[in-house]
Amino acid sequence: THPMLERFTVMYKKLRAFNERGGKVESTKKMEAMLFVIMNELLNRCNRELPPVTPELLERCALLFFVNTGEDFKMTNIIKVAMADYAEEQYDVMITTQTKLTVQNFIDRVRKEQIRLEVFHKPDETVMCSEYPEKPAVVKNLVTFDFYSLEGFAATHSTGKRKFHETARVEQTVCSIYPRKLATCEVDSQFYSDEGYRFVLGKHPAMRSKHLKILGGYRCQEYADKRAEVLTEDTLEFLSWEGYFKLFRHKQLAGGMYEYLLTIDEDGYFFRMGVKLPPEETSRLVDKARFLAGGGEWASFTDDMHDAYWYNLRDKVVTKTNPYFSY
Repeated sequence: THPMLERFTVMYKKLRAFNERGGKVESTKKMEAMLFVIMNELLNRCNRELPPVTPELLERCALLFFVNTGEDFKMTNIIKVAMADYAEEQYDVMITTQTKLTVQNFIDRVRKEQIRLEVFHKPDETVMCSEYPEKPAVVKNLVTFDFYSLEGFAATHSTGKRKFHETARVEQTVCSIYPRKLATCEVDSQFYSDEGYRFVLGKHPAMRSKHLKILGGYRCQEYADKRAEVLTEDTLEFLSWEGYFKLFRHKQLAGGMYEYLLTIDEDGYFFRMGVKLPPEETSRLVDKARFLAGGGEWASFTDDMHDAYWYNLRDKVVTKTNPYFSY
């Protein structure tokens, strides 16, 4: 089976299982009818000059797309942003043209994002040894198409016909703490996944004094194919210059354009107003920003008094203090 078909199958089974445990949306028409009610509430809030998206509306909308908000934080945050964008676009259109509300474009957008995350951009998993499942594979047998660690290959290919089988090297960089996870960063010639790096920091805080290198470099959150050249200190977003000007050109005052920006060179070093940041500060900022970009469990909202608050998707609690800056 083609790997992409397997990923589609996994996504389908995941959504079907959640639908069976949840509200059981039997048909597309029922889904559209329920989504129409939610979107109508969004537009009513826009009409009253209130922030359109609330935790309650987000939870109801995510349920229709079979998204478990208590676990799938990234997809939940994507739905939240899509709801806000949709409300803004549709409200302007309806005020101008008096046309009927439609939800099909919104459904298509969310479905496209689900497929992007679950199929096309789903992280690869570590290929493990078929002889010793706890060890990552380093070679592939080109005759039997099995994968082996060095120990597993030596145990099974030292004698007999297998001794003469052709092999190929398996190119994968594995976390030194959690071998089943692929590495995302390098510190002091050791490779770690995000979880592995945080685990080591908990045991050895002094590691923050070492330079943190992200494998593949930092990527722009607005244009995924571009290298990130700046980090916004106030919102903790990695952006290329093109992405930065797209998002913030209408928010910045003349003379204050770069007040909260850190620039990033090609080697992954950060600079504030031309001065290189110490490794400890860089490590803390990068850790927070990458945790936030990964779709953390806290989603930001604005209440009816236009004050910001944060809603915990897992525990369903609210706080007025930004939890990411204390992370």
